[in-house]
Amino acid sequence: MTMYIMATFKELTRKKVFLVTLILTLVFLVLFAFGIRELSSVWEQNRVSPAEAMLNGMVLMILGLFFSQLLAAFFVLFSTMGTITGEQENGLLLAVAARPIPRWKLYLAKWLGHAIWISVYSTVLFVSVVWVANSLAGLPVLISDLLRGAVLFLWMPLLLLTLTMLGSVYLPMLGNGICSALLYGFALFSGLVEGVSSYGGNHPALDKFFLLTGLLLPTDSVYRRSLYEAFGGADFAGLATSDMGPFSMPSVPSNSYLLYTVGYALFLLFLGCRAFNRKDL
Repeated sequence: MTMYIMATFKELTRKKVFLVTLILTLVFLVLFAFGIRELSSVWEQNRVSPAEAMLNGMVLMILGLFFSQLLAAFFVLFSTMGTITGEQENGLLLAVAARPIPRWKLYLAKWLGHAIWISVYSTVLFVSVVWVANSLAGLPVLISDLLRGAVLFLWMPLLLLTLTMLGSVYLPMLGNGICSALLYGFALFSGLVEGVSSYGGNHPALDKFFLLTGLLLPTDSVYRRSLYEAFGGADFAGLATSDMGPFSMPSVPSNSYLLYTVGYALFLLFLGCRAFNRKDL
């Protein structure tokens, strides 16, 4: 099984989307650092108060992590949307599946191979954004808070990976990419609307809509919980609700909800293994 995980590594690094993602990520980090350095200079000249400087640093870090989750999501979508059907069309899957290994192990090996590489990429992205916000904007951070936030930040693309791989068993590559991207965009849009609607009081109908969206694809809810943890929990929640517009966080996903996401991922993996076992190659 280890051999198949390593083969998935090599296959992933051969794709052009891998190189393009690395280049664009580097460009983003350079521009992000340059922008924060320039804004920090303006704040120093205007002698903003420590509280205002801290709020500005939080907003910049949230914007940086928001764009980072988009990069991680697109990396997952474009690198894995043809994992099964793409290899089936070019005949590679038939040669691999003919070897004496259960298909479900092959499916899990492909998932693990992608998951390890995506985790490394997301970790570097998260640490880079936090380091820039801390060193250039002076935003105070705690290692323990960041560790909790980083783990949940990694969990978001892994959930999307699990969904996209399941879709690649049933749908052609392009159809799977469109379907997964629309679901991810739907969850993202729902989270932004929830942040804006928090200013107008309670809306029971909207609350049910946000709940159903979070159950259908919990990526945005997990991302928001990662922000909550990265900024130290309860103290951040009140500040975010009142000052950050669509990036506000009127409600924080509970630990029970996080357990639901684990069951969600395991169920999708089970469905993927089962479907791959029955797939006619």
